[in-house]
Amino acid sequence: MHGTVRFSLRRPDRGRLEEAWGSKGYMEVRQLPHFHVAPCCKSLSTANPRTGSIKVSSGDLENIAAELKRLSAQMEVLPALIENIKAIQTELMELRAIRTEFSDMKASIEFVHEAMESLTCKVSILEQDIISVKKTKDDVNTLQHRVEKLENLHHESEQRSRMNNIEIKGVPMTNSENLFTIVAKIGDIIKCPIPKDKINYVARVPMRNDKLNKNIICSVHNNYLKSDFVSAAKKHKNLKSSDLGLQGDNTIYINDHLTLQNKMLLNKTKTQAKDRGFEHIWIQGCNIFIRKNNTSPRLHIKNEQDLKKFLS
Repeated sequence: MHGTVRFSLRRPDRGRLEEAWGSKGYMEVRQLPHFHVAPCCKSLSTANPRTGSIKVSSGDLENIAAELKRLSAQMEVLPALIENIKAIQTELMELRAIRTEFSDMKASIEFVHEAMESLTCKVSILEQDIISVKKTKDDVNTLQHRVEKLENLHHESEQRSRMNNIEIKGVPMTNSENLFTIVAKIGDIIKCPIPKDKINYVARVPMRNDKLNKNIICSVHNNYLKSDFVSAAKKHKNLKSSDLGLQGDNTIYINDHLTLQNKMLLNKTKTQAKDRGFEHIWIQGCNIFIRKNNTSPRLHIKNEQDLKKFLS
């Protein structure tokens, strides 16, 4: 094998080595003064103490060539390694960006978690408020039921206190009128006189929608006297104020003395019952009754719920 090989040599004063192939089949390297062989090459050479030359065998050269070939092969893959490293760096940058996004997402999740905890707390408070409101509503319903019951009892008591009262409507007012005389004249006309000693009191009371005219209320000793008087007046139709010797031609109406609530209920009953073809509407014992026809059962109207029940 012939050729020239460079070796890694080192000397302090940068000297040069003369190299040449000898005739004995190995290369002689003549060392100039003060040159030293680098440590990396000492294992590959042997120095001749007499001549100062370094002998390198062909086997060592083959090893060196193989090593250089191996290094060259490794160098060939170096660009690919560099590209891989760049790709890894790019991926690392992307991972850093993803990590930042994850950090932001974590912060957002923590914010949402805190908001959910706050909302859960508010919902819990609202649930307690709802329970309290529901209890209050139940209490209000209970109280309302009790109030309605008390109102009904009060109304029944008020109506019961009028059970013996006769209401006379349509009699003109005069300055010198005598109400006992008027009641006595009406009793004579309808043929149901009431003795004066059977009358508790007679008085005029104001009307809700008419301040000029006032109805006459006559309270008698018992309900039988009142019922007989009212029934007799119903049979004597078209009783006029002129029949009593008074001016005008007003029609006189004689009825049970109803409370304002029952009067309003009676007016509603008359309107709705007539609209639905009921032929009979009457008052008996301060109670309101209706009947579809002569063969139908009578229906007792006590309140507006009964109106909805029977006339809806």
